[in-house]
Amino acid sequence: MEAVWADGFYIGTAYSNGAWTYAQLCMGIESVTPNINEQNQQYFFVCGHGGAHNEVTGIAPQYDISGRRIVGDTAQDYIDGLKYKLGDERKSSFKVVVNGETIVADCTIANIVSFGGSTLDVNQFSCSIMVNGIPTVTTNP
Repeated sequence: MEAVWADGFYIGTAYSNGAWTYAQLCMGIESVTPNINEQNQQYFFVCGHGGAHNEVTGIAPQYDISGRRIVGDTAQDYIDGLKYKLGDERKSSFKVVVNGETIVADCTIANIVSFGGSTLDVNQFSCSIMVNGIPTVTTNP
């Protein structure tokens, strides 16, 4: 078994000469929840005698990130700077290193929260990393 803290989550903060520069989403992050958001089609063929035939026809992966706002953290500062921007200015790249694989995908950063909470709490931080297209998955050596 591998603990979540052993995984790596990275957001692209700058794109230059065909390559992204990444900052690790780590400091202040308490939870990362992945969701593949599968789109399924279900068919009932005569030869199935009432049993369904299922096909996964699409995916819309999303990673919901939450924790505490750490001002000065490169990844959080980058994401916080996008909260009042729209369109292409919200686009980035997301990289996940988990279970011996590296997953890289174009993404849109949405639902940014960088302050608020109970009076005695440290400010909240959360966002949704919404994958655009199909991620590239490679096996780590």
